[in-house]
Amino acid sequence: MQKARKLRRGSRALTMVAVLLAASVVLVSSLGPSRAEPTCVVDVASWDVLWIRTGPGTAFARVTGIPAGACGVEILGPCERGWCRVSYGSAIGWVSNRYLGRATGGDGGAACVVGVANWDVLWLRAGPGTAFARIGSIPPNACGIEITGPCKGRWCRVTYGGADGWTNTRYLR
Repeated sequence: MQKARKLRRGSRALTMVAVLLAASVVLVSSLGPSRAEPTCVVDVASWDVLWIRTGPGTAFARVTGIPAGACGVEILGPCERGWCRVSYGSAIGWVSNRYLGRATGGDGGAACVVGVANWDVLWLRAGPGTAFARIGSIPPNACGIEITGPCKGRWCRVTYGGADGWTNTRYLR
């Protein structure tokens, strides 16, 4: 009889632990960043990179760099102590969340073309890469570009002046 009571108590305790664990998973996942918005590197000088590191801090080794302004950074879970575990291309590691932001400029508005010569254009393409057909263009220094997602590496789907296509986000701020 006493053994049966202990088993029931133990069973209740395990059930309670399981419920609390499930609730914490739901809570943590709801606090994580939205995967609906493309994530980009922000506030990094155009000549610099955001380093992906093997752990959450500058003392950890560098894995690779993400170019300034690059989009398509995938956040792999909730950020902790100012660092987020991310995936970019084939690299996985940690970056400071201070340098991660939405794909539309830092003011929450539309992006602008940067780094394109005055005599050139930024091409809109039918897919994410230079192998896809050119379907439109955006003039140098133009603003009002909305990144509508999804993103694949440095390439994101954008809308500009009624045209919809893919462009390399290396040239957007």
